[in-house]
Amino acid sequence: MALRAIAALLAALFLAAAPVSAEVVLNRGNAGGDPFSLDPHQTQGTWENFIVGDMLEGLTTEAEDGSIIPGAAESWTISPDGLTWTFKMRQGAVWSDGTPVTADDFVFSWRRLMDPATAAQYASILYVVKNAEAVNAGKMPLDQLGVAAPDPQTLVVTLSHPAPYLDGLVAHQATFPVPRWQIEKVGADWIKPGNYVSNGPFTLVDWRVQEYVRLAKNPTYYDAANVKVDVVNWIPINDVAAALKRFRTGEIDMHDNFPTAQYKQLKATLGDEVKLAPYLATSYITFNQRQKPFDDPRVREALSLGYDRQTITDRIFQLGEPVACAIVPPETANYEQGATSPDCRIATQPERVARAKTLLAEAGYGPENPLSFRFYTSSDNDAKRAAAAAQSMWKTIGVNAEIVSNEPATHYNQHLQTANFEVGTAAWVGDFNDPETFLFMFESNNKGFNYGGWSNAQYDELMRQQRMEPDAAKRAAIMREAEQILLDNYGVAPTRFRFNQFLVKTYLKGFTGNVRGVNRSRWMSIEGR
Repeated sequence: MALRAIAALLAALFLAAAPVSAEVVLNRGNAGGDPFSLDPHQTQGTWENFIVGDMLEGLTTEAEDGSIIPGAAESWTISPDGLTWTFKMRQGAVWSDGTPVTADDFVFSWRRLMDPATAAQYASILYVVKNAEAVNAGKMPLDQLGVAAPDPQTLVVTLSHPAPYLDGLVAHQATFPVPRWQIEKVGADWIKPGNYVSNGPFTLVDWRVQEYVRLAKNPTYYDAANVKVDVVNWIPINDVAAALKRFRTGEIDMHDNFPTAQYKQLKATLGDEVKLAPYLATSYITFNQRQKPFDDPRVREALSLGYDRQTITDRIFQLGEPVACAIVPPETANYEQGATSPDCRIATQPERVARAKTLLAEAGYGPENPLSFRFYTSSDNDAKRAAAAAQSMWKTIGVNAEIVSNEPATHYNQHLQTANFEVGTAAWVGDFNDPETFLFMFESNNKGFNYGGWSNAQYDELMRQQRMEPDAAKRAAIMREAEQILLDNYGVAPTRFRFNQFLVKTYLKGFTGNVRGVNRSRWMSIEGR
């Protein structure tokens, strides 16, 4: 009797000490830093998409390998002329508060995105929708936007031109649904913990600036049974050295950056925990052409010539990334390669330097009157090292550049997007796999991402033509012609095609390097930590 009592007591103590189901926590470092917002209509960076895309789901979403799969819509059909897409909503899908997810949620959300009062930087991504540009400009009412819900399970999207890439575009965070009833109830506070209503795999639990954004598994999500992580902590870490230290000590399970100069050493010591993959992303230099002297193409060309792409790519970043002589990465679908920046056709850097000096002299600059400007860049170590190298290179052509560095959110939100800069570094990650996502940025009417304000009527016309061209090969050729105009006029100066770089613990499963650079926490699991 006594033995049985002791055994029962020991069993009770064991169960108390070892819960039947331990909480699975995933700690993800986020190199972009704190999100500016968790409202998908107020975000713009990949570091925000990573978090928001764990909580909200568009009509389509990303598979483990980054490919496009059904999301809030379970199927869709396209009219023969390519102008009407009809999405069927997923049966039984609900928001985290139990409200059904309907087509009306997307009508409201897309109208809100295009509403001039929202001032969404990413509004232009939906200009493909009929009347979208006019609605966004306040020239037409919101109800004229080409999106309708004839019934709760059907969303009809009418386009202004065929867009074979629309299934990828509607996986972008700007097109995510937002909870109308919650926004009407609490306004801008809907994004705060306790108020956030989501339709994706996770919900918002806590948000502490400079510490973490904490998400918890959403039990109402239609695929919740296959979500293997209970809690995701998104931890902002701009300093790659600090990120590496926290990864080594096990404080974070993965991070989307590492010190590039240490790549070979890290690969030797950490092995498969260090990962590289091709990426739909391009780094470039942008010039604020709203002010002199950067409205002069000779000045822009001289600065591009003076920037030794190969040396900076090889010696600063040291990842084997390709030098970029175009703005569209070679892995992009529906792309005809061949557009090339003119300075890439010059054989050697000394020849480029000589031409740069000639151009600056023609523009009125020289030893007695050197060109001086502020050069804006991100504050991570690699970006600052690259900026210092560029500063030295420009010195050789008689140019003085003062470096101004800020963390990414400040760099983009307070400088590039507000035209509060002279010359700056930028990078673009493709929102979907088509040249359109890289080339639309430089149209005259793109107020959100045409940072330098470059404008060319011929370019605009070619972009209009490619959107109306049903033949894929002809469309690709038109886009190549437009890209060449951008490069010939030094609207921007592309520098390198990016690689995806990650630190990933071996016990973390479900991570796949892919050109989209999207790895949703939904697919991840922890085995043997």
